[in-house]
Amino acid sequence: MITIRKFEEKDRETIRKICMDTGKKSFQHSEKKRDFIAIMWIDYYMDFEPENIFVADDDGTACGYIVSSTNSELFYQKMKEIYLPKIKKISLFLHLFSKIAVKTSYKYDKKYGADFHINVDDAHQGHKLGPKLLTTLGVYLKEKGVTHMYLVTANRKTRGYGFYTHFGFEEVGKCGGGSIALAFDLSKIDANVKKYLNNN
Repeated sequence: MITIRKFEEKDRETIRKICMDTGKKSFQHSEKKRDFIAIMWIDYYMDFEPENIFVADDDGTACGYIVSSTNSELFYQKMKEIYLPKIKKISLFLHLFSKIAVKTSYKYDKKYGADFHINVDDAHQGHKLGPKLLTTLGVYLKEKGVTHMYLVTANRKTRGYGFYTHFGFEEVGKCGGGSIALAFDLSKIDANVKKYLNNN
């Protein structure tokens, strides 16, 4: 049986691998680009806000995760100090992309309070782990006094866009290059608890 639990240090390498494996397909043939995926999307959270990570656990092994930042100042500072310089060593283009993404995230953090990143490994797709992880994080963030959680998606045609809007996310801004910011009002999370967590 798959359960949702808090992150443990033993999950670090498994979660990093899931992040890299489910990243952009064209990056999969380069170890440096695979490393970029983890540096950009997962390392900060494990290093500085591990309390904001939930893991989908299948018999003791992580098969999915959701991470979130509730400290926008720390996120922005550490990304500039530690992670963006690492990315610059991999690729100047990826560094420029990442710099823009971090600034965009910081802007929306100020307004909505909690960004997040979610992933489930290929073998566990179709088990409704995404909604369960999102709902678990939403309850946790609401208890911490956060009003919204948000993310930026590439455009309205992505599978992710449909998934998030079905969950209850709404468009709150455009971020350039066709990407769209979506936010979920955590005052509405109770309906998702009934839908995704109370019917295991």
